[in-house]
Amino acid sequence: MGKYVNALYKRAARVTTMVCGFLFAIFSFVYLYVFQRDVMEALHYSLAHGKTEYVPFASALVITLILILLRWGVNSLLGLKGKFRSLAYLPSFLILCALTDIGRGVYMAEYHTPWGWLLPLLILLFILAAYWLRRVFRNLLDEEVSMGSLVNWNVALLFFQCLLTVVVGNSDRNFHHELEIERCLRKGEYVRALETARRSHEASRTLTALRAMAMTQAGVMGERLFEYPQLYGVDGLFFADDSTATLRYTNDSLYHLLGGEPKAGEMPADYLYGLCHADTVEYAAVDYYLSALLLGKRVNDFAQALNDLFMRQDTLPRHYREAMTLYRSLHPDSVFTQQDSVMQMRYAEYKELQTEPGTSLQERNRMKRKFGHTYWWYYDYQE
Repeated sequence: MGKYVNALYKRAARVTTMVCGFLFAIFSFVYLYVFQRDVMEALHYSLAHGKTEYVPFASALVITLILILLRWGVNSLLGLKGKFRSLAYLPSFLILCALTDIGRGVYMAEYHTPWGWLLPLLILLFILAAYWLRRVFRNLLDEEVSMGSLVNWNVALLFFQCLLTVVVGNSDRNFHHELEIERCLRKGEYVRALETARRSHEASRTLTALRAMAMTQAGVMGERLFEYPQLYGVDGLFFADDSTATLRYTNDSLYHLLGGEPKAGEMPADYLYGLCHADTVEYAAVDYYLSALLLGKRVNDFAQALNDLFMRQDTLPRHYREAMTLYRSLHPDSVFTQQDSVMQMRYAEYKELQTEPGTSLQERNRMKRKFGHTYWWYYDYQE
């Protein structure tokens, strides 16, 4: 009878090992390949100084296999059994934490992380503590329990370690979105870049600047600029001067796209105006200049610039037509205005909705629900 019970316990231990190993492999691969893919690529770029290419699928697979092998080595050393068998994965989880707890300064030359000394210290402390506790609580480790209890205990411990890893790893949504758009820009996937966080109402300045680059290279800035939150006005077209707030794309990248650098102390709109009136003009500079005027709510200047920079027969993008409809309502006798019956009807509907009763906050939210992607809403409500 004793041999039969012992055989059942060994079988339960094997099942527990297989279940935990399978769950850890799934978690590690999905976490690295899906949730932290761009963070891992940023870390690789920083460590390799851009000399080698990061391969997400293969990297996630290899790292997962190494971490599983590490678990076998740790368990061979410590001999963890019973309800605490899955604690042998703790060093592997700590390595996942170290790999994904990456800050915004990852591209800085002087970037460093405390995990360089913290990781080996924590692993050493774990091994010493586990070795000591194994001797003190040997009877508890050798206790034979049912298969269900054994699996449940170890899966619960594994789940707790998964949760700890997710909490420690970088979970800054804006940072992840910035890295994703940056990756798409490098690959020339501009339309895909614009799908990143498309429905989010939040946007960092870096994310806003990256989107502007993607829109102008996809040729849709005049069509889609106000589909996204524009919380920074004209400044949102450019990256912050603080390099720790940007990624691999910086203002130097943007100046190269636009065709020239600004003079010292030159304001963004003046800089863009100069580019648009130079001997050779990049299309991106025209896009940026007109967008800067719209973001600065300089409708009169926009109408003049549009008259100078666009041919009469050109079909205007949606936001340009919206701006000119607004200009027509302000200057009905201007020579710059052209009839656009569809846009005029749409604007009349916008103005009618504004007159409905309610508080200023209710009005703002009501207008945003129906016209939040128009230049009119930005002009009237965006502070």
